[in-house]
Amino acid sequence: MGEFIQRISAPTFIQVIIEIWNSIFLLIMILSLALSVRQSKISFHSDDYKTPFTREILLFFIAVFLYNAFDIAIGLIMGVPGDLYVVLNYALDIGYFAVGAFQTLLFLQVIKKYVAESNGRAVLKKVAFIMQLLHIPALVLLAVTPFTHWLFYIDEQNNYHRAALYPVWYFTTIAVFLFIFAVLIIYRKKMDSFIFKVLLTSSVLPIIAFIANYSYSGISFNNIAVSVSALIIYVFYENHRTAAAVHRERELNRVQNELLESKLTVEQANNEMLLAQIQPHFISNSLMALRSQCREYPEVYESLTNFSLYLRSHFEALGSTNKMISFEQEMENTEAYLELEQQNFGDRLRVDYNIECDDFMLPPLSVQPLVENAVRHGVGTYDKGGVVSISSRREQGKIIIEITDDGSGSSNITPQQSKRRGIGIDNVRARLKSIVGGELEVLKNERGTTARITLPDVTGGKVC
Repeated sequence: MGEFIQRISAPTFIQVIIEIWNSIFLLIMILSLALSVRQSKISFHSDDYKTPFTREILLFFIAVFLYNAFDIAIGLIMGVPGDLYVVLNYALDIGYFAVGAFQTLLFLQVIKKYVAESNGRAVLKKVAFIMQLLHIPALVLLAVTPFTHWLFYIDEQNNYHRAALYPVWYFTTIAVFLFIFAVLIIYRKKMDSFIFKVLLTSSVLPIIAFIANYSYSGISFNNIAVSVSALIIYVFYENHRTAAAVHRERELNRVQNELLESKLTVEQANNEMLLAQIQPHFISNSLMALRSQCREYPEVYESLTNFSLYLRSHFEALGSTNKMISFEQEMENTEAYLELEQQNFGDRLRVDYNIECDDFMLPPLSVQPLVENAVRHGVGTYDKGGVVSISSRREQGKIIIEITDDGSGSSNITPQQSKRRGIGIDNVRARLKSIVGGELEVLKNERGTTARITLPDVTGGKVC
């Protein structure tokens, strides 16, 4: 090991170790970005959902990885005598220079695409293209160097030396990065902030490194600069992707809420049309007239009273959009419905109340349709009947209302009944969310079904 360090020098040995660690981190970042590119292809079909600049950053990371790999290999064989090692050193150095040129050409392409084309700057696009063409003489110089030794040469001891035309490559690269930096200063207010930060990082650090490397070549400041740039850019990228994901989620919620409001508006229009057709006042007046003629028949009188209350609650709910009623009023309507159903089911239907709180408001027809589902599709389909339980309580700043049935006859429900049941639950859920910000969960198990309404407690949690 001592001989190896002595051959390549201690600074070169330290740099090789650092670059190996940098390469490990770069591989992790490359894998992360490659997965992002793959996921964007699978999950989305629109560019609006993709993090911009991902492919370019991925290419840059791959180039930096190769840049480090060439430099590590050069450091390991440096000073090893023999014609084979000299040829290998030439090949590695040419690869090193070529990858460096690729990086500068890549960022010039980014300037053309994300600055010139995005802002409609045809002149800037042409200038960027001219800067790319400046690399042609430098690349030709690189290609002929193994035969001419114009850019660099490798001596018999397999050591690297700059040649007479090295400044051509050096100043071409410096000119490109200075051009990129100038473009960033001029167009900083017209650029996406994320792309601006990436380009600024990838141009300023290499400029500093090239200046340092020109005066002292014992350490490859270029590799240090691009590795640090890659790490910083990766942090920028992850922050930008996280912010974009949060924004996308907010936009999705906004669109969903707009669709929900639209659905409710259409539903309200349909309800109003239905009300106009069935003339609720005529029906209510007719029921009142019939009820007045049935005083001598208490059961009929009571049934007509409950039916009239049931219809009136539905008419009022259909005719309102954002109206709120008290829980007590909702329970009156629900109890009227249950009285009617007990006329049909008799002892097969039993109702259990556990009302701990009733001093709050909620949208009309929030509880009654769920109770109706419990009766019709739970208890009603069970030969022996069952119990429908209705409870309310306060819990951790929320109001919880639960409607539970212990029926087990869901297998007897026809597909049409199941569809109607789903529509009813969806309507209740939509109105709860839109009007009061509430939620509805339907929980099923072998003992029956529970519909749970969760409402914000705007009363401050006072005891009932």
